Amino acid sequence: MEINTIKVKEDFDQLFYTMLQHKDVEKKAVHFLHDKKKIDKGIIYNELLPRKIVGYSPERKALAFPLARGFLIVGIQYLATESLEINGQMVKEGHEYFHEGSDLETGLFNLQRNFRDVVITSSILDLLSADWGGVSIPLMSEFKHLQLFSDIDTTICFKNTKESGVAAKKILEILPKAHIVTLPKEFKDINHLLQKRGQEAVKSFLGAKDKIEKEKKSEDLKKDTSFQAVNCRYFPNPGPENTKATLEAAFLRATQLKINRVLISSCSGKTAFKALDLFGNNFSLIIVTHVTGFKKPDHQELAEKDRKLLQERGATVLTAQHAFGGVGRAFRNKTGTYQIDEVIAYTLRTFGHGTKVAIEMALMAADAGLIRTDEDIISIGGTATGVDTALLLKPAHTQNFFDMKIKEIICKPLNF
Repeated sequence: MEINTIKVKEDFDQLFYTMLQHKDVEKKAVHFLHDKKKIDKGIIYNELLPRKIVGYSPERKALAFPLARGFLIVGIQYLATESLEINGQMVKEGHEYFHEGSDLETGLFNLQRNFRDVVITSSILDLLSADWGGVSIPLMSEFKHLQLFSDIDTTICFKNTKESGVAAKKILEILPKAHIVTLPKEFKDINHLLQKRGQEAVKSFLGAKDKIEKEKKSEDLKKDTSFQAVNCRYFPNPGPENTKATLEAAFLRATQLKINRVLISSCSGKTAFKALDLFGNNFSLIIVTHVTGFKKPDHQELAEKDRKLLQERGATVLTAQHAFGGVGRAFRNKTGTYQIDEVIAYTLRTFGHGTKVAIEMALMAADAGLIRTDEDIISIGGTATGVDTALLLKPAHTQNFFDMKIKEIICKPLNF
């Protein structure tokens, strides 16, 4: 049975309207959610069905839930009402799954943040019980996508199992400010609490953090505010093996600071495509290549087909004279005498080659009019291939080089 019969660009409102017209949707929903999962009928009839929170997909033999972020529907997640085979794998009754791409291509990276609170649970049913905008972990192909919620008031509430405790700890590594709610031992999950105590008890339980957070904020005000602590990653050595970690660190910081424009050095295009896969379309990515003729006359390292593909995926590709390697390099090659631009380049390399590249790209992009000099950007450079350095900086035009401000080192090699 094929799972990907629904195209990601489809109108989800119309899709769910069609699902709700299916004659078995009410019977299926009531039977499964009430009789088997013990969710109160009042919630099913008054909350789920009228608000189009649940539909029924007969071809998948599953209840279908819209993945909503605020008022934006970004995909579909399913709850199997009977065991079935999906892409060669058995999905048991009551287990959740989602169609491929629903966590990325349908808009998780383009979410509209018109909500302030989010609850992370391990189950759709727990999410429904909480009646709170949120995320159930099965829809996340990797925990790193939770970085999108770094500036939102987040609550984590999982089942009372050892595995859930491990998952919650992993989430805290990404969202250190998230609040973990531990259920009383007599309740196995939020839905169990709902069945025994009702929805008001669930809301009250999850909302109990307010007092704790207020006390915490009061304590924070008493702390020293004369400095700001920001994480910085130091890699043991430079090189392409740091590419994934560098892009992730830059993505996290860009999300935290709500910075939209990111510069990425890429000669062959490999790093650029990796960046696009991670950052998605919610950021303006500017790919900076080597100048044509860098390796040999008239040769451009980025293939034209890859340039077009990058542009089709929404990236801007910049190929221009290197800010620290133009006419000055020609003079050095001819006379053996270094000029001021290469002196600056060698000085910056004392921080690592990637630092020099990141700063140079910011000058080039500003001169090309692709970034503004009054808005902070993140610039990502590397050593030879791949990337290993990310900087938060205020750009400047080349003619105003000394107006540039390096605000943060997000990551860089320790030895180089």
